[in-house]
Amino acid sequence: MPEQEKGKKNGRLRYIATAFVVVFAVAAVILLKYAADHRTYSSYVVEKFVDKADNVSKYVYVDGYVLRYSTDGAALIKKNLSTAWSAAWSMSDPRTDICGRHILLYDRLGTDVYIYNEKECVSSFSADGPILEARISGKNTVAMLVQDGERVDFVYYGSDGQMIASGQSSMTDPGYPLAMAVSEDGVSVAISYLTAATGQVGTTVRFYHFGAAGRSHENNMTGEEVFPGVLAPEVDFLNGSECVVFRDNGFTVYRGRSAPEAVRSVDFQEEIVSLFHDGSHMGFLFRSANKLHRFEMRIYTTNGNLVSTAYVDHTYERVHVCGDEVIFSSHSDFSVYSMSGFCRFSGKVQGGSVADVLRIGRNRLLALTDYNMEVLRLK
Repeated sequence: MPEQEKGKKNGRLRYIATAFVVVFAVAAVILLKYAADHRTYSSYVVEKFVDKADNVSKYVYVDGYVLRYSTDGAALIKKNLSTAWSAAWSMSDPRTDICGRHILLYDRLGTDVYIYNEKECVSSFSADGPILEARISGKNTVAMLVQDGERVDFVYYGSDGQMIASGQSSMTDPGYPLAMAVSEDGVSVAISYLTAATGQVGTTVRFYHFGAAGRSHENNMTGEEVFPGVLAPEVDFLNGSECVVFRDNGFTVYRGRSAPEAVRSVDFQEEIVSLFHDGSHMGFLFRSANKLHRFEMRIYTTNGNLVSTAYVDHTYERVHVCGDEVIFSSHSDFSVYSMSGFCRFSGKVQGGSVADVLRIGRNRLLALTDYNMEVLRLK
């Protein structure tokens, strides 16, 4: 065989071999993901437990940790149930907001503000008035809605408590604030306002930019969207770049740092029973039209693409998105679903009523009962 033809043949063989390796690798990844999404567990073991400090604290998942907080103080708990830090205070109605491992704790209708990370307290300061709602960015800037008589002020603080910007709202201009969100980089803020100026209840969402692009705009407002006859009780920045307006009849996804534009809008005919989301997914529960099932669950990506639809038959009191799983829990049992809508586990918790169940690692959960904090390993 001539050397030229031999070289061409060897080249074709190398190409075929490379293509085979690539196809095999892709197939292996798909099979592994399918196996992970559809892996089921029939029971669990309690790997570790400690006594709960009290029965009034609230618990929130914080990027591999669990935050416990109450009127008396707070603590950040590691996966092994040891304490990363603890703090004492006196608050009437403590609330929290989380951005990655940036933790905001504040006293609703009070003025106390604390900022923590996974190691320590970063700063603390007092707001200029009673706090209605507060949100934290990944830069530790804090956006607040502060009560001032019959008026509500929007105030934006740096991590040191210095005011960055402020504004006012009333029932008529632009309306009463329903919800607020701040982007991870701390540059963008979105506020949803309840409006009734024309006699029809609706929502106006305003977008603010506190970088160079917003300086040329009055009050840093770079965009506005009006939803006549529709309530938008929640807004949030997801996946770093999308701002999602959650409406009572669906959701709208906005993209663009300086002047957000609607890139996807999904409307629902059914009533939304529950909404849950994290940085990469958002889920909705509806009453099932199929009489054999209680609920229908739909999971979407943050850009509005439908990931899965599944039936859920668990009677629940709480629902969380934790990592790549959705966890439903009630006073006596819990269920774990994958993002593809596959039920991985459903069972009862032994020994006390369940206050909450949070995911703290691969096939590991933190169950909060009447008496204990328990690390459960599904098997």
